Amino acid sequence: MIVAFALGRDADDPHPAAKSSGPLPPITVSAPPVNATADAPCAQVLSALPIQLGQLAPRVVHAQPDSPNVVAWGDPAVVLRCGVGRPADFVPTSDVYNVGTVYWLAVKQKSATVWTAVDRSVYVEVTVPQKQAFQPLPLLGQAIAKKLKPICAVPEDNSNPPQDQLCVNRK
Repeated sequence: MIVAFALGRDADDPHPAAKSSGPLPPITVSAPPVNATADAPCAQVLSALPIQLGQLAPRVVHAQPDSPNVVAWGDPAVVLRCGVGRPADFVPTSDVYNVGTVYWLAVKQKSATVWTAVDRSVYVEVTVPQKQAFQPLPLLGQAIAKKLKPICAVPEDNSNPPQDQLCVNRK
């Protein structure tokens, strides 16, 4: 099932940015597995990302193992990991969401939602904490769409793309 919608920040929160006024402390994040085929597309995506994400200040990230493909903003941190593996929850019956021109799979976890762009040459994962008032997908999707074209199809309305072109059938 596809759901198209726009995501925005909480209009009742006049200060959705980080609550502290000084630099945010570094965070440690697990890096995606090394994947040589993801290097070039991820470099393209990373080159288009904003330094500041809306009202969210950038964070210093210590990726484990070391990787340039992990960035973060804000407190609580919104974390982007480029070149992750195919989400295990991405199956033919998965709901995907069209935010802008990028299709995202949402997987709710205990304290965050993990959004994964599923229609580009690499999977790009964005973890958004539930306590984060700012919704980053529109801005991040713009950066991804600017650098990477869709490589597969997501059925919309009554369309029936060939099975070999469906995003859910790619590895």
